[in-house]
Amino acid sequence: MRSEIARYYATIALINLGLGAATAGVTAVLSLPNPLLWGAMAAVLNFIPYAGSAVTLVVLTLVSLVTFDSLARVVAVAGSFLILVTIEGQIVEPLLIGRRLKLSPLVVFLALWFGGWFWGIAGIIMAIPALVGLKVVAEQSKSKNGRILFELLSPASRKQRRFIRPKIKRGHPASDPGPTT
Repeated sequence: MRSEIARYYATIALINLGLGAATAGVTAVLSLPNPLLWGAMAAVLNFIPYAGSAVTLVVLTLVSLVTFDSLARVVAVAGSFLILVTIEGQIVEPLLIGRRLKLSPLVVFLALWFGGWFWGIAGIIMAIPALVGLKVVAEQSKSKNGRILFELLSPASRKQRRFIRPKIKRGHPASDPGPTT
């Protein structure tokens, strides 16, 4: 379990470094002074779920208000950071964590969502380690229920995906043509 949780935190660190690099790149393109500082701030504060991104957004917006004369450039900085954080939080993080920890991305997304809904920031911080612990216990369990839980938490294999989405042959009528008149 320890190695799985360490793998989770390493993945989060890499995702946050990617967000920091993207933030530095966007702020450099938009001519905000000290883009490396803003990238480092985004990477470090993103370890704090929700609040870290919100603080980074507020700071970037305030700095761009002081720096730029045009409101369009201020909106461009704030909007681009919002887009980056949305892509990171809603697409990149669930997919990478799901693949890296061999968890279903949908289960990861739901765990983060329900953890935040029930217990706020503490729930979000604890959701994935608890999910990893649950998967390790289910994997080690010899019971049928443990195996079912393990299969539920694991991503679908190629064989399962084929079963879920069967191939439809083109040019053939459906097996049930419906009522004829």
